[in-house]
Amino acid sequence: MKSVQFSTTNIMYSPLPWSPSPGASTSSLPPSPPATPPPIPTESAADQPPLIQEQTHDTSPGPLIYSPWPAPLQLGMSPRPEVACGLPGAGAAPAQIHLLLSFSPLAPPNVHYDVTHPLHTLNPQLTPSFLDPATYPPMPALTLRCRHIDWPISVAPSQPGGCVTVLDVLAAVYAGLRPAVARAEYDALPSGGAREKVDAAYFARCRLVAGGNAREAEALKGVKRVDFLAGRTRFMGLSGPLQAPHVWELNVS
Repeated sequence: MKSVQFSTTNIMYSPLPWSPSPGASTSSLPPSPPATPPPIPTESAADQPPLIQEQTHDTSPGPLIYSPWPAPLQLGMSPRPEVACGLPGAGAAPAQIHLLLSFSPLAPPNVHYDVTHPLHTLNPQLTPSFLDPATYPPMPALTLRCRHIDWPISVAPSQPGGCVTVLDVLAAVYAGLRPAVARAEYDALPSGGAREKVDAAYFARCRLVAGGNAREAEALKGVKRVDFLAGRTRFMGLSGPLQAPHVWELNVS
């Protein structure tokens, strides 16, 4: 039976059981993992497991969407014209979300992405349209909220002084779900079903790592925020805006 173990100096939760080394006491645990995970190694897309599993998802009204071009641009063309960037003022028209990021309860997402996977797995889908502003009007920052987790995800532009792009949003989603979860955050979960689902997501994610040493290293990093999605890792798009023009809901299934 898998059991939960903690180190007195480890603030990260890891439900994976560990075997003590010869001569060690039965209470010994592996060294504390680093507070920040190391860079994700580049792997070929062929080595990755299937990105998308067919799942059901919640329904809610779709957001306003826009696309500045009728079709994806050819590679090598200018991704977008120069645009002004700023938050809409009071009384302005509602902000709109880019077509690639739009959420619809009645249609599959326009971007096929599993948020547990590094961003390079999107390479086969990438066109210059991913460098379009994520919203209209373009904004210098966004905040994403997801009903399944308590942590907001902040989105900043990759270019200093620029506007948030479609690709910036996807990169922020991946990065925002990578931090390890503190023990207190795990302990705050309702006992029973919620914890079991988070643990199951943790073990499933670690099993996807190829190689015993790499898998053990990933397990040592503990439960991550993405595990709190309890297996809902399919990116479904953004809906909103919510209480402010720059705040949008992240939908997953």
